Amino acid sequence: MRKEIVLPPIDLNDDILTPEEAGKLFRVSGWAMYKRAKKDMVPSHKIGKRVYFLKSELISYTLNS
Repeated sequence: MRKEIVLPPIDLNDDILTPEEAGKLFRVSGWAMYKRAKKDMVPSHKIGKRVYFLKSELISYTLNS
């Protein structure tokens, strides 16, 4: 029996950011954002070997932490 994967809804109008672009929001390097994503310190998404961030998730994360 196959297990169904349920993904959270994603706003298609949301900005998808690379680590470098996300780093500009936090005033850190792209490499620092990559390391934070790897340690689950910030919300991120991985597609293959690449890491991406949703701008709305990063803003929500900073407001709630």
